[in-house]
Amino acid sequence: MKHYIFLIVLLPLIGIGQHKISGTILDSKNNTVEFTSVSLLKQKDSVFYKSTQTDEKGFFEIINVEKEKYILKISSYGYSEKHLNIDVQSDLQLSPILLEQNAEILNDVTITTSKPILKRKIDRIEFTVENSSLSTNNAWEILGKTPGVTTMSSGNLTVRGSNSILVTINDKKVYLTGDELKQFLENTNGEDVKSIEVITNPPAKYEAQGAVVLNIKLKKNVKLGYKGTVSGSYTQSIYAKGNISTSHIYKGEKLSLSGRYTFGSGTYVREGEDFIHYLDNSGETNSIWESIMRRKNKSASQNSFRLDSEYEIDNSNTISFGVTGSMTPNVHGFYNVPTYIYDRNRNLDSLYVTQNNRKKTSRNNDYNFSYDHKFKEKEKLSFSSDYTHYYYNENQDIFSSFSLPDSAPYRQTRFVSDNTQKIQLFSAQSDYANEDNGIEMGIKFGKVKADSQLIFKDEINGELIENTARTNQFLYDESIFAGYASYNKEIQKWTLKAGLRGEYTQLKGNSVTVTEINQQKYFKFFPTFYALYKANENHQIGFSYGKRISRPQYSWLNPFRSYYNSYSYFVGDPKLQPTIIHNLNLTYTLIDKYNFDLYYRHEKNPSMEISYQDYETTTVVYHLTNIEKNTALGLEFNANLVFFDWWESGIQTGVNYTQDTFLGVDEKLYQNKRLQFNGSTNNRFTFNKKKDFTAEANFYYNSRSVQGTFTISQSTSLDFAFRKKVFQDKWELFAIFSDVYRGEKQTVTTKYANQYNYFTDYSDSQNFRIGFKYNIGNQKLSEKNKEQTEEQKRL
Repeated sequence: MKHYIFLIVLLPLIGIGQHKISGTILDSKNNTVEFTSVSLLKQKDSVFYKSTQTDEKGFFEIINVEKEKYILKISSYGYSEKHLNIDVQSDLQLSPILLEQNAEILNDVTITTSKPILKRKIDRIEFTVENSSLSTNNAWEILGKTPGVTTMSSGNLTVRGSNSILVTINDKKVYLTGDELKQFLENTNGEDVKSIEVITNPPAKYEAQGAVVLNIKLKKNVKLGYKGTVSGSYTQSIYAKGNISTSHIYKGEKLSLSGRYTFGSGTYVREGEDFIHYLDNSGETNSIWESIMRRKNKSASQNSFRLDSEYEIDNSNTISFGVTGSMTPNVHGFYNVPTYIYDRNRNLDSLYVTQNNRKKTSRNNDYNFSYDHKFKEKEKLSFSSDYTHYYYNENQDIFSSFSLPDSAPYRQTRFVSDNTQKIQLFSAQSDYANEDNGIEMGIKFGKVKADSQLIFKDEINGELIENTARTNQFLYDESIFAGYASYNKEIQKWTLKAGLRGEYTQLKGNSVTVTEINQQKYFKFFPTFYALYKANENHQIGFSYGKRISRPQYSWLNPFRSYYNSYSYFVGDPKLQPTIIHNLNLTYTLIDKYNFDLYYRHEKNPSMEISYQDYETTTVVYHLTNIEKNTALGLEFNANLVFFDWWESGIQTGVNYTQDTFLGVDEKLYQNKRLQFNGSTNNRFTFNKKKDFTAEANFYYNSRSVQGTFTISQSTSLDFAFRKKVFQDKWELFAIFSDVYRGEKQTVTTKYANQYNYFTDYSDSQNFRIGFKYNIGNQKLSEKNKEQTEEQKRL
């Protein structure tokens, strides 16, 4: 809590005025004009003083106003701007103020839209889904239909073949990855989503971490009142899963509150086969090790919640506080893995069976605080901070039995491991933005402390004895100091933007038991530049360059060996270097509908998992390490089309050449390269005029691809979805068929020098899901969701 006390001390003193101004805004037909901007400017110099906006009844009120003469500025889209001179000496109740409609603007206004809108901006593509047919989807499903984004049933996200992705909500980072992120977004109402921004070359205001930013923009709470939802779903794949959640929002004149709780349970299966070929000196197969894996994990209780509060002190000052929690206790897995060892003629030499009894528990609690001071409508200063405590424990009990064909076991082994991770994260930042002048700047401090312990025991003569060679404790300490500034300017048909971010990082990794210490200190600049030329309404050409960094996840720095069986294990590397990424983009947009992107990406020292065979011990090692470099050159096309009033379609296709250069176990450089193709289509159908009965048919295809030492087979997926609103739209029912023919099953191969192994992988993606959502209260409200930090991303 000392961090929050420090921030509170920084809050400026808030001046208190003496009087209030109130009134009502009407149009020429005496209808109220809601959400109108009302600003106070001082008459003597026209300097901004305070502002507010009208509610759904056209009423506004500005409080704590000092005695002085002001200009009351009233503006609303579709109406001519109005200015009134007022003299405040006491409380002032104004007569109804009439606004005149602007005919020229109104001719171009579209009040509602029946299709998502894809818009090119100088530094991103914005996929607007507000009031579109996609609003009936949840946030995860909308993300999967966003041009350029590929989502997998496992929770993985990729953009242009890169999985170094930072997910933000309203420009603030979200802690959660994989299944946790997927679950969070699945429980976010699509009607609360305004747009998805795909930022393949993020500007300086964003953390330098990550090659791509996906920013989910949510609608703001603007209407007073309460709304809530209760939703649930049942999923049948190999085993059953289910979840139920409830969310509630209250917005008052000053205080806003929101909360969400989700409970889930189910059994999760991942299937695959491993094939290891050991070669002789001539390169011919000498022996083949074949393992059949079926990893089954039962999670009886998955709990997550979010509580948010916001208090508007006055029109210029707002504070907020929130807490997020998640707890998944006692996830139990039991893996029975037979391994068959064949000679070169496929005759069975021997076999062993490994039984892995695994239990794990995880908890996460995060607290965030923010303070915003608005100088005027488009000028703001913000302070924010986050504190996170993360706990993870995994116990493994591994028993192996070795035998010859048709014989009783001749040897049995057993070992157990207890791995505990405790991670604390703290960050504090301040940001200033002035949209009128095109200026943004800010500073940030981030701190990470991690403590990982592994206790490893072997069974000897019926007793478990600690193995000091494999037991270890790993301590990690990291601090990041950052600052940034950016400027944008419009010059006739040109829009220009440039920024510079600097980050100083110092870290220390300490493998206590083996007294191995790794320290790194480095300072990096991250420049960005954008140019957009709008020749006319039908043609836009853009160029951008950006430098980024991708720091390894904390678990990747842990040197402990996590054993799958007696002859395979996973290991991290405390000496992992950060990845430096250079992005170049050339874009062309035709009639605001068809988007073409030519891009080049160069990554130096990318971190990734590689596998290699240790011939001396006949062990397969899965190692997180830096490879030499990764380069990608590609061309993408996307468009959102309306074929008929009842049929919309989003189309995306791309081709790219990817080359990974890595150092083999023989200390020689190798290249893994391939020309890759991808394509997807999302088709949305409306069955009635009320548009409350809809369906979708979605398909994607990815050709063979490369990643480090791996060559990954092609994958495809076909999904269908049906949604129906009933009982005056209070209820929504849905049914979804995912990965209809198991097209997401893949084969991953490593083959170079004397290395030849491959495995198949299927993550139980074929499923049928049914569910419901029940709406309570005023559903015109929109919820604010959790905003989080970069450090949490790397847990």
